[in-house]
Amino acid sequence: MSVLEKRLEVLEAASGGHGGCERCRGLLVTVSQAITGEFHSATWNGVAVSEEEVSERRTEARCLQCGRKIDHDETRVIKVGGLE
Repeated sequence: MSVLEKRLEVLEAASGGHGGCERCRGLLVTVSQAITGEFHSATWNGVAVSEEEVSERRTEARCLQCGRKIDHDETRVIKVGGLE
């Protein structure tokens, strides 16, 4: 198991059980070029999503499906590589 896979496993375990529907809770994995930040790909709970969908999910204050308030300050982020 790679370091990234281990970190994702920990993140998945930490993100469960916070209420909401399947649309507003889960794991968003975004792959970008480390230096430029150029978008490469993304998945939401293992399903490919577009850059536009990623942008929408990052800016939503409430889930469009269940109405749950989404607090982006509580979002867990794992960065691998690149400059800090």
